[in-house]
Amino acid sequence: MTSKLTFHELIFIAILSTALGVFWWGYSFIYNVFSPLLKPFGLNGLLEGFWQFAGIFFAIIIRKPGSALLGAVIAATVEGLISQWGFSAVISGLCQGLPVELLFLATQYKKFNYFICAIAGALAAIGGYVVTYFWYGYSSFSLEYNLLHVATNIISAIFLAGILARLVALKLAKTGVLNQFLIVNDKTLAHE
Repeated sequence: MTSKLTFHELIFIAILSTALGVFWWGYSFIYNVFSPLLKPFGLNGLLEGFWQFAGIFFAIIIRKPGSALLGAVIAATVEGLISQWGFSAVISGLCQGLPVELLFLATQYKKFNYFICAIAGALAAIGGYVVTYFWYGYSSFSLEYNLLHVATNIISAIFLAGILARLVALKLAKTGVLNQFLIVNDKTLAHE
């Protein structure tokens, strides 16, 4: 079996990433309602975990190098094109997808347990926070505020990106719709 992404896998990532980018655009409306209420307390990071979902989700399903980064960047690009986030979304996708890609490369794309997926979520949150810190002026906020915000972002991403991506991918695999992808070789499918 080749470790290169096939045409079929590329099309799958492109289509589902596009749908995810549209979902994120819709989620932005919810975020825009609740974020101003939480931001003064540094807690709006609790709402940001969904944006770290893509890279982890595609890595779990495809299990080949490039799938995490490509999925994150395409979804972010689509969202950036149709939302208020613009080009910063693309940069966020890159910063969120790259650490996830590097983590799964370090495991040789062979470990996808909840612990590794939670770490992937945390790394994606930290990568995305780099954009928040510099692009959106969080560098002008206090150290305590930034630490609280990044901590809440990490907590959110552990659950709404890492663990949720694994749950959704495994549930989809059990239905048979992912039979053409390497996730079907996951021995934990029978137990979850």
